[in-house]
Amino acid sequence: MTITTTDSANAAPLGEETASPTTPPSSEIEDEDSTAATEPEATPPNEARPTATNASRESSDCSCCPLGYYVAIPILLSTFGWFTRLTQDGCDYARLTGPTMIELTNDPSLPFIEVGFHQYREPTKGDNGEWYIDYKTACEDYNTDVVDMDGVWTFAKIAGYLSLVLGGAGALFLWFSSCFLYSKTTWRWAGYELLFATVMLLLTYSWFGTSLCRGDGDRCTLSYGSKADLLSLILWVLSTISIFVRFPGPRRASTEQSNARSAPVPIELEMSQPSVNLQQMEQQQQQVSTNALDSNQPNIPEIS
Repeated sequence: MTITTTDSANAAPLGEETASPTTPPSSEIEDEDSTAATEPEATPPNEARPTATNASRESSDCSCCPLGYYVAIPILLSTFGWFTRLTQDGCDYARLTGPTMIELTNDPSLPFIEVGFHQYREPTKGDNGEWYIDYKTACEDYNTDVVDMDGVWTFAKIAGYLSLVLGGAGALFLWFSSCFLYSKTTWRWAGYELLFATVMLLLTYSWFGTSLCRGDGDRCTLSYGSKADLLSLILWVLSTISIFVRFPGPRRASTEQSNARSAPVPIELEMSQPSVNLQQMEQQQQQVSTNALDSNQPNIPEIS
């Protein structure tokens, strides 16, 4: 009689259930699904959403003519007006005749002298007997015992200085509009600056009301400096009008580029959902339960 026993080395003890180490319970799978569904969409580290600060910096980027080519009109007018003012040398504003001229030069043979806000210049007699102004000749200082620099003189001098500074600053400010994008308010501020410079330049003509020009028998007429200021005045007026009449606005290409840079970047993030095969799960559960039942059966020796 031979007794054979079934190999039960891999069988589990009686009363002990075996659990599947690979398949999680269905409740845990449902929890994972709900957790994945409620998690917020994450932003990839390489893609940063544009903020208001970044969008505002776009206007400080330099580009060629962001307001179009219309800005060249006020730029050139204001610049030429400023350069015209710079061509003066300070002693060629007006031409003076009269007793004050003779007293100032101690030369009654002179027909006239050229005077300015700071100095004066005597004419030169040519070989043909005509008097002319040689601008290479140095200017001479006023004799304060003869010339009274009154309040009108000082006011005209200050107005001329302010017009020179404001006109140059306005022209330089307009030059930046050829590179940077200006708003309508900023564009108009350039016009206000040139307008104030124009008013100050107009007030410099009050210098003709000084005692030097209004003394007994004294007479002042326009010379190179006052004529140059008149040309600057006209150019600045035209530049101011061109600023207030039209705001060129940003070019279409610049606007589209700016909008493209400042628009929120859409971020598509695909969440990987765990794919669950219900039929496969049921088969695995049935197989687990079958294996558990087989392992719980006692080992019965076979008698042959």
